This record gives sequence, C-alpha cells and structure tokens, in this order.
Amino acid sequence: MNMLQQLLGEDPKTIFLPKHFTKLPFSKPMGGKDFTHLLDWQMVENILEAKNSVLRIVQDGRVIKDYVDLSYQEAKDHHRQGHTLLLRFAEKSSSLLKDVARDFEKSFHTPVDIQLYCTPEGHNAFGWHYDVEEVFIIQTKGSKSYSIRPNTVHPNPLINSIPKDLEYEKERTPVEIKVTLEAGDWLYIPSGWWHIARTQKESMHVSIGLMPSSAIDLASYLPNYLAQNPFWRTRMPVHLDFPTKQEEASFYQEAMTKLGAEIAKEISSEKFILAFLEWKKSQFNKVSL
Repeated sequence: MNMLQQLLGEDPKTIFLPKHFTKLPFSKPMGGKDFTHLLDWQMVENILEAKNSVLRIVQDGRVIKDYVDLSYQEAKDHHRQGHTLLLRFAEKSSSLLKDVARDFEKSFHTPVDIQLYCTPEGHNAFGWHYDVEEVFIIQTKGSKSYSIRPNTVHPNPLINSIPKDLEYEKERTPVEIKVTLEAGDWLYIPSGWWHIARTQKESMHVSIGLMPSSAIDLASYLPNYLAQNPFWRTRMPVHLDFPTKQEEASFYQEAMTKLGAEIAKEISSEKFILAFLEWKKSQFNKVSL
C-alpha cells in the first residue's frame, strides 16, 4: 500500500510534498478513516504484552513515569487517573504498525518510528513543545484540538541541538493555527513547529515520525569523500606564534578562503551529489534492516 497517497486522497503528493512537507501544517478531515483500526485498547494490550516498546506516563505537561514496565491493567489504572499512556517505538511490537512504518519509509526514504497516545478526556500529554521529526497524526478515537505556531526561537531543530528549556515564552510570532481532529481525521505538523493538544473526548491517536536528511548530513559524509582527493590531503600552513589572535586568523584566512571555494565547487558537482545520495541510501538501508 502507499499509505501517504491514501491519506491524501484527491490531494496529490505533487502538491503536498513541495507546498507542505517540512514547511507548513496540513490536515484532512476523514482522510484517515481507513486507518482508525491502527489503535484501540486491544492494540495497547498487545504492545504492552510484547514488551518491545517503551511506555511513558504523562499528564498535562508532567512526566509521571518514564520508561516503565507495567501490565495492561496497571496502565489502565493510570489512564483512569487522568494520565496519558504514550507508547514509543510501537512498530517494534506490532506487525501491523511495522507495515505502516515500512510504507512511510519507502515513501520518504527515511527512518520512521511510531508513537501511540491514549489521553483521557479533559487532559493533554505535553505543554507547548516542538518535535525534531516530521509528524503525521491519525486520530483513531475521540477528539483532540491542536494549536500550532511557527518556531522563531529555535527553528529547524536537530536531536543534538534541542536545549533543555525549549523557551516557548520567548516565542513572539502572531500566527496560530487551530485544528480539531475527530476520529478518522489526520494532521501533519512539520518539525520544529510549536504545538499543544487538548483532548475534548477520550482520545487515541497514532503519531508517525519521520527524520529526513538535513544539510548537516553532508558534514558526516565529506571527510571520507574528500580524503580521496590529493588536494584535501595537502597539509595546512605551518602554525607560528602570533602576537594576537587577529594576526593568527589573518595568517590562515587565505588558505581557508581557498578551501571554502573548493568545497562549494565539490558539493555542487554531479559526481559528489550522486555519491552522497548513494551513501544516504546505504545508511537508510542499514537502519531499516
């Protein structure tokens, strides 16, 4: 199956991908009506019994228990207390969800993980936050209202760049998008966009997270690639003692300027682009095995 195309329906990928993916939120009422079976209480019980996924217990922005091993009944007791059950890496415990993850992997050529949220009426899991992943949310039960805002405080986040304090209070953008999901609706939230979700009726939703390549991936590939070129094996100028840091920087400036020009020429060449894409494909295949 091509799940993305089924979710989009009459809205073609040729519009969604260039206009929305990594750029703008997108929602489609009843676009996920064929996928509400992906999460119910039986699925939760099966995943908890398999013990291959991670359970987190959260409530209204607070982590109650993290990475905890609970039985299905113990988890349900928490839910009755107003706590959200959050199951991470759910695809590791369900062949059905694994198929969903693989389908998205094939569509986007990137690793995928799936999280399941079960939130009681009148509560939310987290406060205002953003994700490093591109997130597709399919509402399978109940209803949940989302508020979504662009992120001007820390845009384009990566896992190793997120601060401990997200500093939502510093956000000044006047833009706020509001979307309410009912069972069968779905929503896409780009990475880095602030959002908070408030449950209207007891809610269950599937969150499909994608981590596409970022520009910094070039830095991981460049050393081995450039090492094949004699120019990049040339030693840097001999380091001397300088009276000031400014004079030291000036000494290296000519060499650095030349290196910068060579990098620009190298990474824009067809040879480099094809080699880099082949490397990315091999890295993705390793992860998805």
